[in-house]
Amino acid sequence: MNRGWKDRSADGVRSVVKISRDYDFPRETIFRMLTDPKKAAKVWGPEGSVKHVFELDPRPGGAITIHDGDSERILARTSGTILEIVPPELLVFKSATTPAEGTAPWEALQSVTLEAIGPQRTRVTVQVKVLATGSFPGGVESLEEGFQGGWGETFDMLERALRPAVG
Repeated sequence: MNRGWKDRSADGVRSVVKISRDYDFPRETIFRMLTDPKKAAKVWGPEGSVKHVFELDPRPGGAITIHDGDSERILARTSGTILEIVPPELLVFKSATTPAEGTAPWEALQSVTLEAIGPQRTRVTVQVKVLATGSFPGGVESLEEGFQGGWGETFDMLERALRPAVG
């Protein structure tokens, strides 16, 4: 199941994007896939991107650094900080991404919630609060679509990576 929606806010947040997916795996397993640096590098989107740098320190105050692109060059640089982590149910981080040299970054506060909805079933919900859009082509609405698409691809890659982890 894949649900996405957006909401406008007056508290300094430019917009809010949510996306959710249900998995037939325990939340502990999914949480490890999203927070273990080696495993997370394989499932964090966008799909098809090459991770030239992927660093994740899964603790409050820990850093996130991702440089991704194609096989020849880096197309986006993301840096962030883990604000809260509650295994196996919550990961909150603030991130800024610069899509190309000489452009302003976009900033977001991202929360990943894992809810047990059965003994072997988990709902993962991501809420992205867009804080600043920098010079993103198409403005905030295109950025919203980008977050929905990027997390959707992450959910797809997570599903494929989880299958062999249970066998």
